[in-house]
Amino acid sequence: MRNTLLFAIVEEGKADALMQVAKKAGSTGGTILTGRGTASSSLLCILGLGDSHKEILMTMVSDAVKDAVFKAISNDRHVHGVLAAVPASWDGEASPAPKTAEWDLINVICTSGYADDIMTAARKAGASGGTIVNGRGTAKADDIAFYGSTLVPEKELLMMFVKREQTEKILASIAQLSCMQKSGSGIAFTFAVQEFIKLGR
Repeated sequence: MRNTLLFAIVEEGKADALMQVAKKAGSTGGTILTGRGTASSSLLCILGLGDSHKEILMTMVSDAVKDAVFKAISNDRHVHGVLAAVPASWDGEASPAPKTAEWDLINVICTSGYADDIMTAARKAGASGGTIVNGRGTAKADDIAFYGSTLVPEKELLMMFVKREQTEKILASIAQLSCMQKSGSGIAFTFAVQEFIKLGR
């Protein structure tokens, strides 16, 4: 059985209600992450202005209900944001990338504090914006010890939906940044997007 992972990036406080809409259409549940949208300029980032709090709803649905759930979320006019469908695997069976996909989801995991710089470089290469989620790396034997405790490096995840023809240029721009040069400093990877729409339009 094929599955699809639906991503909805919406305003803060809207994801729970959207999850209920998805459940009524056939989804069995999901996960909500909090993040922030990126400001439209580096100056606004420095000033702490222009960023907005976001919620990311992720729900895995089977092919049997995928269209119904996608349509139900799409028809909810109470939220603004984006909705994307990404093919996933089930029982170890890989899902092929859609041949006609127009969009990619670029994900960049980096050391905390660098996501805005990466977004700036990506924007210069053609990206229109992204969402940043805070996280942390997993502890290893060589992590920094502090008074007997292990300090786990703080991380950021930058998510950007971009037109497929822009993907390679954006990835190349990110790879050239000094903050991504050191081994273990970050990783970038992409998902092919099956469907993509803007919500609340």
